[in-house]
Amino acid sequence: MKLSSLKTTNIFLGAIALGLLLNVSNVIVDKAYANDWDLVVELNKSNVKIDRIQESLVIIDKNVRVMEKIIDDAENNLTETIKTTCQS
Repeated sequence: MKLSSLKTTNIFLGAIALGLLLNVSNVIVDKAYANDWDLVVELNKSNVKIDRIQESLVIIDKNVRVMEKIIDDAENNLTETIKTTCQS
């Protein structure tokens, strides 16, 4: 049996079309039958990210409070030093 180039091309294109169709059907089936577990996993990932962000914000807040205390102490010390120097 001799295959002409036209038949060979048609078979080749048909195989490509079949592969694309099967690929699309797999994507559609996966999306159609996506279960709640996938949603739970994604929500848990999001919650972990939110928890890490909140922990970082708490650390930043503590650092800001420490810096404010240091600045207040430095300001008080400077004010006292200026008063003492001016009174002398």
